[in-house]
Amino acid sequence: RIHLSKREVEVLQLMAEGYSTLEAASFLNLSEYTVRDYVSTIMQKMEASNRTEAVARALREGIIE
Repeated sequence: RIHLSKREVEVLQLMAEGYSTLEAASFLNLSEYTVRDYVSTIMQKMEASNRTEAVARALREGIIE
C-alpha cells in the first residue's frame, strides 16, 4: 500500500476533481509551487508517469473517492 500524507491525499483529491495547480493552491492556502512539489511527490510515490495515472490508481486503490 502506498503511504501518502494527509496533505498529499488532499492534493490528489483536488486533482481528481479537476482543480488546476493554481486553484488547488488557492483552495489549500498554499503556494502554487508547493502544490507542484506535492504533485511531484505523489507521482513518485505512486510510480505514476502523469497526473491522470496517479488519480486513476488512487481511485482504484480507494485512496480517494
